[in-house]
Amino acid sequence: MRDFEGFYPETNDFLMGIRFNNNKEWFHENKESYTKYLQEPIVALADECYSYMNEKHPEFIEKPKVSRINRDIRFSKIKLPYKESKWFFLRRDGSPNLQYALPTYFFETAPDWYRYGFFYSPAPADLAKYRKKADADISAFRRVVEIAEKLPFELTGDMYKRPFRKDLDEKLASWYNRKFLQFTAYGDYGDKEFYSAKLKDTLCEAFDSLYPVYSFFMNI
Repeated sequence: MRDFEGFYPETNDFLMGIRFNNNKEWFHENKESYTKYLQEPIVALADECYSYMNEKHPEFIEKPKVSRINRDIRFSKIKLPYKESKWFFLRRDGSPNLQYALPTYFFETAPDWYRYGFFYSPAPADLAKYRKKADADISAFRRVVEIAEKLPFELTGDMYKRPFRKDLDEKLASWYNRKFLQFTAYGDYGDKEFYSAKLKDTLCEAFDSLYPVYSFFMNI
């Protein structure tokens, strides 16, 4: 396994190139750049994040799944052959599926930003279990919310039009009435960290700081 030493200015160049030249001819002409500047460093970053989390939390037993650059246009409304972002998911069991009943750590890089954090986006039946868990111990639910509030992540996720409970304060309702929850920190390519090994340390520390939130959703 190679060590992660940072991404490259060419990483951005390649992703921006995909945005404006999303065709097989351009990709094949630039495949070497894809491998060297995007695929290899993101695999190295994913593996090092996994090693860190496995050492601190041994229940992580499967290496992360790194996304493919090819888009399966058979099942997509977007018919361009390549994705213009690249990501990895860190899960206990290594599942690559987008819809997934358990919580997920992630990192993603695109032409003009990168982001990382945690999301919980299961089927509606599992969301019902989440609300039931919150109802069973509102104090424990509040403690998790307050832990997350102290961390440098933005909470997003579509809200249901009709709240399931109207008696919750705004802080708890913001969690309780969502169709999915995502906690995200953003960076841009002006950050020197993106081009250095320090990005690995930032991600590992971020994932570990979210572990109490991860555990709450994992134990639903």
